[in-house]
Amino acid sequence: MKFYKYYILLLLFLLIKPVFGKATSLSEDTLKYTGKFKNLGVQVAEKWLEGSVFTEDDDGNEWVYTVLRGKPGYLLGYNLTKSSLMVNLPLERMDGAWDITVSSDGWLYIAGSAGGRLAKHRPGSQKIEDLGKPLSSETYLFAVTPGKNGEIFGATYPGCRIFRYHPSDGFKDVCNGPIVPSENYVHGIAYHEKTSKLFAGIGSHSYLVEIDVATGQKREILPGKYRGLPGFVYDMGIVKGLNGGDRLFANLPDQHKTLVYNLDKKTFDAEIPKIIMVKGVVKSPYDQKVYYTDSSSLIAHDVLKPTVSPQLLVKTSRAMNMKWGKDKKLYLLNSDGDVIQYDPISGKTVTKDLMLPPQPIGINITKTGPDGRIWTGGYLVGSNATYDPKTGKTQRYFGLHQSESITLNGSDMYFGIYPKGKFYKYDTRKPWDLKEGNPKLLGHIEGQDRPFCGTGIPESDQMFFGTVPDYGRLGGALIEYDPKTDKLIAYEGLVPKLSLVSMIYHEKEIIAGTSVWGGLGIKPEVNEAKLFGWDPQRKVKTFELVPVPGAKAITCLIKGPDGNLWGVADGVLFVLNAPLRKVIASYKLFELTVQQKNSAVWRDVNLVIHPSGKVFGTGNGRLFQIDPQSKKVVIVSEKPAFFVSMDKQGILYFRDGKDLWSYTP
Repeated sequence: MKFYKYYILLLLFLLIKPVFGKATSLSEDTLKYTGKFKNLGVQVAEKWLEGSVFTEDDDGNEWVYTVLRGKPGYLLGYNLTKSSLMVNLPLERMDGAWDITVSSDGWLYIAGSAGGRLAKHRPGSQKIEDLGKPLSSETYLFAVTPGKNGEIFGATYPGCRIFRYHPSDGFKDVCNGPIVPSENYVHGIAYHEKTSKLFAGIGSHSYLVEIDVATGQKREILPGKYRGLPGFVYDMGIVKGLNGGDRLFANLPDQHKTLVYNLDKKTFDAEIPKIIMVKGVVKSPYDQKVYYTDSSSLIAHDVLKPTVSPQLLVKTSRAMNMKWGKDKKLYLLNSDGDVIQYDPISGKTVTKDLMLPPQPIGINITKTGPDGRIWTGGYLVGSNATYDPKTGKTQRYFGLHQSESITLNGSDMYFGIYPKGKFYKYDTRKPWDLKEGNPKLLGHIEGQDRPFCGTGIPESDQMFFGTVPDYGRLGGALIEYDPKTDKLIAYEGLVPKLSLVSMIYHEKEIIAGTSVWGGLGIKPEVNEAKLFGWDPQRKVKTFELVPVPGAKAITCLIKGPDGNLWGVADGVLFVLNAPLRKVIASYKLFELTVQQKNSAVWRDVNLVIHPSGKVFGTGNGRLFQIDPQSKKVVIVSEKPAFFVSMDKQGILYFRDGKDLWSYTP
C-alpha cells in the first residue's frame, strides 16, 4: 500500500549570488513563457475491484455491490435476481473504497480510501450520500463493519483509530484516541454482536485488540510470538454457528498465516498456513465446513479438524466477498469481475462476467524509454502505458503492480515494483508478455518494499537500485543486479536507519541519496539525510557526507550542466564536486511547511537538462526552470505538475492526476 503523500504549495524562488557552505535564497520571478502546454489525456487504466458485499434490497432482491477503482471510483450494483448490472454510480469525491458494508437496517456504507470520507447508499437506488470525514485527523478509511441497531464502525489511518457512525448520533471516536498509541493503522475490523465486542487488526506492527464498545476498554489478544512484529493484522471476518463457538478469522500476511480465534472460549484454536480472503469466509449451511478462497481456488475446509485436508472446489481468482443465496447455492464475486454461482450438491458452477471496463487511474511515474516513448505507471493498482510522441498514440501494458521506478540500460528497462520490492527486466526488442517472461521477474529482497531509484553502468551492464524498507522498519538497501549471474545482491546497513531514494552513476561511482523516513508506521531515528558513494568494482563504500545540514530527504541527483553533481534536499539545490567530496554551492528553491517537515518524504524533485542548456524540473507540485549559470529560477506554470521527463526533441512531460501533459519550451 501503498500510502505516501504529495504535498502541494507555491514555490518561492529567491536569487542572490551563491554563498559556499550555506544555502542562499533565490529571488522570486514569474516566467512569461512562449511555450505550449498540451493535455495528452489518460494513460493508465485498470480494472481493479475493491470493497465488495452481498446484500438485499427492500423488495428482497439479492445483490452484489463492489467498487471499481479509478478517477473517480464507481459503485457498481449487480442484481443477482435479475442477472443484471443495474447500479453504476460515480463516487465523485473518492478514487476507490477499501471496504463497503451493510448496516443492520439495510444501508450500504462506502469507506473512501484517499481523503477518508464515508458515503451511504440504499441498495437498488440510484443515489449516493456523502457523509463527510468521520474524524478530521484521518485521511484513509480501511475497513467498515456493522454493529447493532443501524450503527457501523470504521478503521482509519494515520491515527490508528476506530469511529462509530449512526444516523441519529453522527460520528464518534470510539476510544478517544489511537487503539495502539505507537501505531498508525487500523487495517482490519470486525464486530461480534453476541458479545458486543469489536476487534481491531493493527499495523505497521502486528497487534489484535479486543474492544468493549460500551466502555472503550481494550485488551490485546494476539499470541506473543506474533505480537509487535513488523507487519499487519490485516483483514478479518467472523463465522457464526461453528461447533464450540463463533470464530474470528484474522490474516497475518507477513507471517503467511490466518489465525482462527474462538470468540466464546477466547482462545486461538487453529492456524491456516496461508493467506485467505477472510472478509468473505462463510460457513456451509449443510455441515461444519467453511468456504474461502486463496489466490487461485475456492476451498471447503473443516478448520477445526487439522488432520483433514482442505478440499479444492473451483479454480478462481480471490473472492472479494461470498454469500449463500436463498437457493442454497454459494455466490462469490472474484477479483476478475466474475460472479460465480457454485452448487455444493452437484459441484457445478455458472459464471457471469460483469464486463467491467478499465477505469482511468492516477499516474505514479513518467520515464522516457529507449525508443523515445514516454512510459507511465499507475497508482496505486499498477499497470503501465506508453505515449508515442511521433504518433500521439497511447498503448497500455498490463500485469505489473505499482511501478516506483523505471531504470534504463541500453534496450532494457528495469521496473522497481511495490509491494515487497520486486524487480522486473523488460527487453524492449521483444513483445510485452508476462507469461513468456518478458518482463522477467528478477526477484525481491526480504524486508524491502519500495524501489524508488536505480542506475546502470553501461560498460559492465551492472544495475544498482535503492529501496525503502517494509512497513514498520528502518533501513533501506543498495541492491546490485548483474545480468551475467542473473542474481540480486543486497548490501544493507551501509547508511544505518536511512532509506535509499535517489541514485546516479557518476565519476565511476554509484552515488546515492537517502531519506530519514523508513517504511510507513515507524518514526525516523536519524535527524538528517546523507549522501554516500559506492565503488561497484571493489564493492566498498567510498564516502559519506551531509550535503544539506538538517535536510531529511535527498530526492534528486543528476549530472549538472557544469559537470558537477546536482542534488535537491528539502527544497535546497546543492552542487557537489564529487572527486573533492565537497559541496561547492547551494541555493534554496522553496520552503517546506511544518507538515512537510514532519511527514514521510521519499521523492519530490525531478530535474532534466534541456537541449537549450536550461534545467527544467518538477517539485512541490510545480514545473519550474533553472538558468544553469545564474541559478535564476522561475515557475513555468501554476498548473500542478509532478515527475518531469523529456523526449529526444526536448519536449517535457509531466503528470497532473490521471492525465499526462506535455510542455514545449
